[in-house]
Amino acid sequence: MAPRDTRNGASAAARRTGRKSGPTATSVARAPRGDGRGLPRFTWWTTPLAGVLVVAVFGMAYYPVLRVQYREYRDRAQLRAELDMIEARNARLEAQVARLRTPEGVEDYARTQLGLVKRGETFVVVRDPSSPGKRPAISAVPEVDSDNTPRESGDPWTALLDFVFDVE
Repeated sequence: MAPRDTRNGASAAARRTGRKSGPTATSVARAPRGDGRGLPRFTWWTTPLAGVLVVAVFGMAYYPVLRVQYREYRDRAQLRAELDMIEARNARLEAQVARLRTPEGVEDYARTQLGLVKRGETFVVVRDPSSPGKRPAISAVPEVDSDNTPRESGDPWTALLDFVFDVE
């Protein structure tokens, strides 16, 4: 009569002696963990870790190229902004020149910038009593359009990319 198997696959006699008998002793071995080919099973953290490593290697390999491209992009954007500012200034100056070519424009310029009056007119200056030592606000230097336009600060992404790619 064959020995009776228990739940764990060993007979009562084998348990007493400490030896394994029957089909579990030689032919059935514990299967390796994983996909059956002997490779270890992936755990939950290996996929994100592999993704981070791929991104890090990609970043290290392409950082110099991306840095040059970003600097060229920023230089091109800065030059475009300067060109737009210069074109706007030229348009304002052309409008001012066109106005000064008319008799009304010349008269307006002579009155406001140079403080001149026509023959027979009386020039009256009304002073503010609270500031007795001030002179009238007529300048002998003509007012010319200037380039003193404030530069816009970029958005947060531009500031971050400037920091990452070391752009001033």
